[in-house]
Amino acid sequence: MIDLHMHTTCSDGTDTVEEILKKAEKMNLEYIAITDHDNCNSYEQLKEIEVENIFHGKIIPGIEIKCSYLKRNIEILGYKVNTEKMNALMREFYKDKSRESLQKKYLDMLYEKCLKMGLKLTPKEEIVWNPKNDWASLTIYNDLKKYEENESKVPEDMWENFTTFTKKYCANPNHILFIDKSEDYPSLAEAINMVKQAGGLVFLPHLFIYKWAENKEEFINGIVDNYEIDGIECYYNCFTEEQTKYLIELCNQKKLYKSGGSDYHGLNKKNLELGIGYGDLEVPRKIIEEWI
Repeated sequence: MIDLHMHTTCSDGTDTVEEILKKAEKMNLEYIAITDHDNCNSYEQLKEIEVENIFHGKIIPGIEIKCSYLKRNIEILGYKVNTEKMNALMREFYKDKSRESLQKKYLDMLYEKCLKMGLKLTPKEEIVWNPKNDWASLTIYNDLKKYEENESKVPEDMWENFTTFTKKYCANPNHILFIDKSEDYPSLAEAINMVKQAGGLVFLPHLFIYKWAENKEEFINGIVDNYEIDGIECYYNCFTEEQTKYLIELCNQKKLYKSGGSDYHGLNKKNLELGIGYGDLEVPRKIIEEWI
């Protein structure tokens, strides 16, 4: 079993690199890829750890990059990257705009939008969060969930699921919560180019979680047919059997590589475990034999 999608405290996960390795060992994972958002800092930390004494599987260097596509934000995964080169490229792109400043801006914007919806929130100055690592959207979502009176003021799917909150509503230009982040992140083409410059392979992760993409087939093919994509994340924590089958068949048809992962974030995604997702995820090792 393998898991090629996970996050540490180097981005928005709550487990340290060493804790991730210990859990991966306990789960008997054969391959893992740490894919922190917009940086490869975990791989710098790995150099200071005696990995062979903690984890006996293999580690594929990885990263998850947030980028803009059609005025919306999506992500790509980069595998087998030169992590030092990848870090240098990311630092160059963000040299004039820090993650901290962007997240502070988004929190201010979301906070005001939620107030306009009549939602109750903790006074802004009392919200405890770390914009260097935390996401503004998750911070706001967790805060509005603290107040039960908000439940009757929002759509049911928004209340029940953070992914829906951010991927369907915050990413919908026709909804009050929409935030246009397209100017703040690399374009899809730029993100792909950075991964290629770092010697990596580009994969499309969690394609079915983008709630704003009503026609998923058109959305997926629009990227696959027009960009230099190497593979697709076919196995994911919330995919149905039909969705996984669809992506596997697409990869076979388009001659693309396959990957899969839990998207583990520690306590930031409750009840989601490394390797097995919500309990029934199993990513077979054989899918990476073609490209590993």
